Amino acid sequence: MSARFFAALLGAMLGSLLLAAPTPAATPAHVALVIGNATYASLPPLPACLLSAHAVASAARGAGFDVVEREDASSGAMDAAISEFAAKLATAPDATTLIYLCSYGTSYENRSFLLPVSANITRPADVLTQGILARSVLNSLVRSKAGTTMIVIDALLAPTPGAPTAVGLNAQAQDLPDRTALIVAGQIRQADTPTVLAASLATQLKNPALQTAPLLATLQQDLAMRAISVDAFHSPDASGYLTGTPPPNAPPAPNSLAAVAPPPLTSAPVTVPSDDQMSDGDRRLIQQMLGKLGYYDGQVDGVFGPDTRAAIRRYQHELGAPMTGKLTSQQATKLVSNSQ
Repeated sequence: MSARFFAALLGAMLGSLLLAAPTPAATPAHVALVIGNATYASLPPLPACLLSAHAVASAARGAGFDVVEREDASSGAMDAAISEFAAKLATAPDATTLIYLCSYGTSYENRSFLLPVSANITRPADVLTQGILARSVLNSLVRSKAGTTMIVIDALLAPTPGAPTAVGLNAQAQDLPDRTALIVAGQIRQADTPTVLAASLATQLKNPALQTAPLLATLQQDLAMRAISVDAFHSPDASGYLTGTPPPNAPPAPNSLAAVAPPPLTSAPVTVPSDDQMSDGDRRLIQQMLGKLGYYDGQVDGVFGPDTRAAIRRYQHELGAPMTGKLTSQQATKLVSNSQ
């Protein structure tokens, strides 16, 4: 037989093998929306929101997400980002989805709004034309039939005329799609570091096999450790994978947070270390709590200078404790607990 015949026969055999080989399953799309608003035209700045958006967007890209990111977005820019995000989801049904938002928020007539940096709310009704309806983000998930979804929001209540007492996202969270997890915090404390939620989320996204229910529990616990309340919460009906895929023969994912969630935030103990063992975040928290109680009106910078020490002495005087200007762990814990 000729060499040409053998070559033809070999080519036919290889072709048959290629045709018979199973086609690898397509990896589900991963799509993320990240918005951080900090430099407001008529409200105090929220620099932590920019740092938070950077941290989450970077971690999401590292985890394989196609990220739509906006910073210091005007009303038009926020609308455009949500539309771009929705368009990506529309072309990828059942996509694994991540949303992180950090901005001021408010509510009006039982509807929740996120505020773009261009917002100038001089009367409550102004939010109807200048705010972004939070429901518009949630609706994009429903219309696109998104798959496993994690929504994390830092929404600080805007100090605007006639402002309500809460952003009010909890009621709107209850009719989210079944595979959607959501957590909202209403306090943004750090001035020059990412928020507690953002830092925790960015860290967890490095996990090669991250499920939504354990992630939700971790975020909840991290907030509790910093004495930050949860303003809205939605547990998915089943825990899906944000990163990675279920290993072969893995047991079914829990159908609720019951198996993985920590105790409710109201019962979670908060212990603050003594003065000489505090982290920078602890010191900022102490300054904020002293300010909340009227002992301190200086800058929240984590530096215990003369003004902070004087505020601590005033607080210790009220406790009937020696006015050393340095907090014991018991005094610091009591300060944080009593300031909630």
